[in-house]
Amino acid sequence: MASTLPSKIQRSAVVLSSAVVRISARSAVSPAAALHRALSAPTRGLVTSPQNRVIPSRLAPACSTQAKASRNTKNLGQVQTRCNSDEASPVKLREWGFEDINAALPSSTPNSPTHKPIILIDVREPAELKGTGIIPSAVCIPLASQGDALYLTPDEFETRFGFPKPDPVESEGEPAQMVFYCKAGVRAKTAAHMAVQAGYDPANIGVYMGSWLDWERHGGKVERWEGDDI
Repeated sequence: MASTLPSKIQRSAVVLSSAVVRISARSAVSPAAALHRALSAPTRGLVTSPQNRVIPSRLAPACSTQAKASRNTKNLGQVQTRCNSDEASPVKLREWGFEDINAALPSSTPNSPTHKPIILIDVREPAELKGTGIIPSAVCIPLASQGDALYLTPDEFETRFGFPKPDPVESEGEPAQMVFYCKAGVRAKTAAHMAVQAGYDPANIGVYMGSWLDWERHGGKVERWEGDDI
C-alpha cells in the first residue's frame, strides 16, 4: 500500500502539470489576435467612425478637433460674409451748404444769373415751422408723421398735401435738385435716402447737412410758414 501511494501521487502530479501546460498555452494569445479581440470588443470607451469601424477612444480627439475646426472655418466664412454685406456703403448723395442753397434760391432781380433749379423740402413737423419759419420757396413734407409721402401716387400726394408731388424731371431744362433739410440734418439725410428707395434718381437728390440751424446761423432769409397741420 505504501509503495503504490507514491506512484499515484506521481501520476496525479504529471496529469496536473500537463493540464497547467495546456491552460498556459491556450491563454497565450498572439499580439495580432489580441489586437483583433480588442478591436472587436464592446464599444464602452470606444467611438464609431462614419464607416462603422470601431476606433480606440484615444484616437477620437483628433477627428473631433478636425471636425470642430471645419465647422469653425465655415462659421468664420459666414461671419465675414455678413460683415462685408453690413459694411456695404449706401448711395452717395450730394451734400449742400449754405452758399449752395442761397445761390440756388429764386431771385427777384431780373438780370441775376440763372441757376440750376432746386426743390427745397423741409421735413420738419408743422409745429416746428410755425415757430421758426422756412427757407424761401421750400415745401413741407414732414418725415415723422408722413413717412409714406414719397411713395404715394401724384394724385394721392396732391390730395393729402395740397400741392403737386415733387418731380425733378418735369422741371424745365435740366432736372431739378431735390434738397432735403430739417433742423440739424439727421432727418434730412434719412428722407433723402427714402426718396432714393421710392424711385427717385440719386443724381437729383441732395441733403443740406447743416439744415435750419446752419441757415439761421448764417443769417439766411426766412419766410413765414402759413400752412395747416398735415
